Amino acid sequence: MNNKILIIFALSFTFTFGSSFWSIDEYVALHPEQQKLMENFDKIVQDEAVSIPVKNKKIKITLIYPYEEVSDYWLRSKKSFELRMQELKIDYDLEAFFINPSDIQSQRSQIINAISNNSDYLIFTLNVSEHQKLISQVISKQKTKVILQNITTPIKSWDNNQPFMYVGFDHTEGTKLLVEYFKKRFPNGAKYIMLYHNVGYVSQMRGDSFISLMGDKYIPSKSFFTYGKSHNAQNVLQNLQEDIDFVYSCATDISVGATHGLGSLSKSKEILLNGWGGGDKEIEMLKKSEIDVTVMRMNDDNGVAMAEAIKLDITSQSHKIPLIYSGQFILIDKNIDDTKLDLLKQKAFRYSK
Repeated sequence: MNNKILIIFALSFTFTFGSSFWSIDEYVALHPEQQKLMENFDKIVQDEAVSIPVKNKKIKITLIYPYEEVSDYWLRSKKSFELRMQELKIDYDLEAFFINPSDIQSQRSQIINAISNNSDYLIFTLNVSEHQKLISQVISKQKTKVILQNITTPIKSWDNNQPFMYVGFDHTEGTKLLVEYFKKRFPNGAKYIMLYHNVGYVSQMRGDSFISLMGDKYIPSKSFFTYGKSHNAQNVLQNLQEDIDFVYSCATDISVGATHGLGSLSKSKEILLNGWGGGDKEIEMLKKSEIDVTVMRMNDDNGVAMAEAIKLDITSQSHKIPLIYSGQFILIDKNIDDTKLDLLKQKAFRYSK
């Protein structure tokens, strides 16, 4: 294998919704050959690991993830990625860093260090638009391959110079399941509070798409940016004066704060609240009826997908890798049977038990 740097990013850029990137359907319409690649690759992800036939030259991997989220998504992603890499018998060294997602300078320094230290692969979580120029420069280098994690919508401005791969769980697809749930619960319309994350990609894909898909009968009475902070969500709701039917939360940390804020209201039991992602914390909250519903990612599939993409890359089978891998969601509510929930947990966390 030639010396390469494969960069795996998780993005939350500030975009104008719907104009700066293609949805999965839009991209497949432009590139119909991608549909079969996506289907075949998903079969690889779901199947048992098949180890590489010949021992590879050891590769160096640098991993940079956020550390302050309540969600266990990132830790499970790391674990499932590593365990699948080991099953594939890929020889590698991993150096992992968990950094405050708002510490832009540290993130930039780790990227530069990984490149200067000749890391073959860099797994990085990126949440701000300031790094778009840097990413574009990295993508443009012939020796660099880029996987963007936690984004499944190709960026239009990169045109035919796209990264190696986008990996994650499509935020809009998960949002559609929550839209169906709330429309069924409130068929005649409803008033609700929108609790966004930060100003960026995740809020637009989970929040703005929810508002758009819900339609005119479900306009939010108020919207707030919480910047992913539980206490901000709590403060918004504990001072709430108006009558609402539900609160829409864009992330686990927000749901945690929201349930505390709603707990201080006399009508808290009548106000529905969702989670987003279905990790351990949300499952615990669901069992306690602190949240009413969530979309559960089949979490470990994204770590497996990254490992399998690397395997195909180092065994000269890059032509089998789709540009996008988007994992599956399952909608679950607080009335779910324990046996069914246990089966879903076994599937979602098949490596990160």
